Amino acid sequence: MQRWIAFFWLVGIAGLYAIGGFWLSLVCDGLRRLFTGGKLIASAGDRPSRGSVSRRSAGAGDPEATRTTSPAWLLVLIASAAVAALACRLHIAPVWRIWLAGAALAAGGLVYWAGALRSADDWRRIKVWRADRKQAYLHLALLTGTAIFAAPFFWMVSTSLKLEKQVFTNPPVWIPHPVIWSNYPRTFLFLEKALPVGTYDGLLFLGNTLTIVSLSLVGTLLSSSMVAYSFARLRWPGRDLCFYALLATMMIPGAVTMIPVFLIFRWLGWIDTLRPLWVPAFFGGAFSVFLLRQFFLGLPNELEDAARIDGCSYWTTYWRILLPQIRPALAALAILQFMGAWNDFMGPLIYITSPQHLTGSYALQLFQSAHGGEWTLLMCAATLWTLPVIILFFFTQRQFIEGITLTGIKG
Repeated sequence: MQRWIAFFWLVGIAGLYAIGGFWLSLVCDGLRRLFTGGKLIASAGDRPSRGSVSRRSAGAGDPEATRTTSPAWLLVLIASAAVAALACRLHIAPVWRIWLAGAALAAGGLVYWAGALRSADDWRRIKVWRADRKQAYLHLALLTGTAIFAAPFFWMVSTSLKLEKQVFTNPPVWIPHPVIWSNYPRTFLFLEKALPVGTYDGLLFLGNTLTIVSLSLVGTLLSSSMVAYSFARLRWPGRDLCFYALLATMMIPGAVTMIPVFLIFRWLGWIDTLRPLWVPAFFGGAFSVFLLRQFFLGLPNELEDAARIDGCSYWTTYWRILLPQIRPALAALAILQFMGAWNDFMGPLIYITSPQHLTGSYALQLFQSAHGGEWTLLMCAATLWTLPVIILFFFTQRQFIEGITLTGIKG
């Protein structure tokens, strides 16, 4: 019985997606006809496919023939959507709600397609509708992926504003009622009293984290870009062998080097300080060097030749000529390094012992240990810590995507 229920679920969801894309494409067709007054002018390159030439257009001999659609046909689609919404509110099994909603959308779509689209017999209109159908399916897939990835964050923010008894209710309460804004002041109060030393409402943790993030960004961008420039633009004995050895270090698990690195930092007397968390960034990293090297390789040699003719040294060529050309890669690397340093938990756990040196991710673990059963306060703290990363990516996503997609492209 369980297998049949799962089968009906899969078929119902797949059918609802197929019907939803079909229905949305018809809505686009109806709205286009409504707001353009029924006119649809084909581009100069459009030609009717074999067997699809409109009988009316062929009879009239007018290549700019238009068709009109009564706005009443849109009411059919609207009515089908209303019936589908009502079906989703029926007190029946959820799988049958999906089937009824899909049937309602399918019925309305078929009526519109047969009465308004197919009867028009306009090859231009049908061609545009087929393009709309492809776009509708593509956007449905993108919206589904967006909903899947955004659901955990939305649930986290929603839970931070709920009462404690609403957290595990079934069905889940996605929109809290009432909204409990006082959960956030309670979270700051705990952060202030969490440690023997004053944390200034958690600003001490934030300051330590920002110190590590800032120094890590400067060290990674500076050292990795210099090493990448050397591997990509300079010629010296053993260059390729050293580069392959650097890439080989990416295959070494971090657990293998954890104890030796700890012993080195203990010998240096850096335990219980912030130095072990940001000093290694000034020695570069295999991935960051590889990423920037690919960008340096993609730059034209004429830039370097012109700088050499003008008397520029290697450092001047690197700093003033080539480095500004790889700003997309630097932006992408900066975002990756920021997220890694911001969310680093293992480093503070190994090297930090004093309360005044704790970072935000470690403080969040302490918060979870003290308030593991209070999910609303835990989600408040998680929301406060996640929000800066989301804001950063929201404003820098263009540079990040550009830096990743252009890697390795030679021009």
